Amino acid sequence: MVTLLFVHGTGVREPGYGDALRRVREAVAARRPDVRVEPCDWGSALGSYLRDGGVSIPGFAQQGGRGPEAPAPDEEQVARWALLYADPLAELRLSALTGTATAAGPAPFVPGGAAPGDELLEALAALPSSDAASAAWTEAGLGLPLARAAAELAAAVDLRRAVAADGGSPSVLPRLTARALVAHALHQGGDPGRVPAAARDALVDRLTGALGGDDRGVGEALAAGARFAARLFENVLGSRLAVAHRTALSGRSVGFVGDIVSYLVRGEAVRALVAERVRAQSGPVVVLAHSLGGIISFDLLAAGVLLDGADTGPGGRPRQVKALVTVGSQAPLLYELDALPSRPYGSGLPKDFPPWVNVYDRRDLLSYRASEVFVDGVTDVEVDNRQPVSAAHSAYWSNDTLWAVLDDVLDRVAPS
Repeated sequence: MVTLLFVHGTGVREPGYGDALRRVREAVAARRPDVRVEPCDWGSALGSYLRDGGVSIPGFAQQGGRGPEAPAPDEEQVARWALLYADPLAELRLSALTGTATAAGPAPFVPGGAAPGDELLEALAALPSSDAASAAWTEAGLGLPLARAAAELAAAVDLRRAVAADGGSPSVLPRLTARALVAHALHQGGDPGRVPAAARDALVDRLTGALGGDDRGVGEALAAGARFAARLFENVLGSRLAVAHRTALSGRSVGFVGDIVSYLVRGEAVRALVAERVRAQSGPVVVLAHSLGGIISFDLLAAGVLLDGADTGPGGRPRQVKALVTVGSQAPLLYELDALPSRPYGSGLPKDFPPWVNVYDRRDLLSYRASEVFVDGVTDVEVDNRQPVSAAHSAYWSNDTLWAVLDDVLDRVAPS
């Protein structure tokens, strides 16, 4: 009888491995009752863990690895700037869409007077000729010339729309415009963090005053529109939540990242455990390896770790392993980076390496193609798990295409 040895990936522990093993066994039993599925749970015994209880992670040990840290007082401001660094016009766009650019209703019409929006655009055009504004801009060290930044912002459709939606005074549009101007310059520079937050905020205050707004701080009118932008960002992109819930996120991710780092530094024990699981089987073995499990299994077969047994190939490797099926694995990437423990880049596969099928999904950002870098001895199979990026890596076991691929491999391995 053929044995399918299921080698799990990074960050997997019980009960997660047991659940995945059950799904694999059920799928195989429904298609191939002639195949036995055996576990290889290396993570529970040799996976990484926080040996000092997480004291290196801010707030983790104090919270016992549970619950979020207390949010910082200026957390909303940080989230707002994170949004602006990614999209400098976001606040202007949202102020126009939500109608929150003003705190009061439309200003009364004054014959011969300029509309507040027109005054803002004129003030923006005049900024480069203002000695005070130019000096503050240069002192902040944003890199992009003020004249260019002002001209590019003035040409932005989103600013024009925000101006059109702005009904009158008191208006927060000068401050939104000042922040958009500074964010645009920082965005163009490619490294927003190079300017200290205090210098950034002081420049915004100075520009707000030059644009005809209140430079003493953020008023309630600004909060009506700008808080919406910050909430949108934190809900969609998770900046605030990621920080506030760092302890919980760290608890879930430390095994994922830690297993990879630990294996690349001290992988001998893990490879030895998997090797013993292979030796414990009777008859031919097909290794089904997910994620980091694919790297481990590749290294075993490529480096000749399994050297004993009477039924060995020309290089001393066991013919007991008849095929390797990697799923969502990073072995091809590490090979191209010349970071595989067992095989330097350019050496290819050993001549007696078993048939290898590498399954990947384009939406799984942890899966890679092998045939282009190894050239011979491996077949890539692309599948579509029909899941978003966040779920694609763990969705292979629900994909019928994977089981069809595995069934084909088993057909070639099973005794006639």
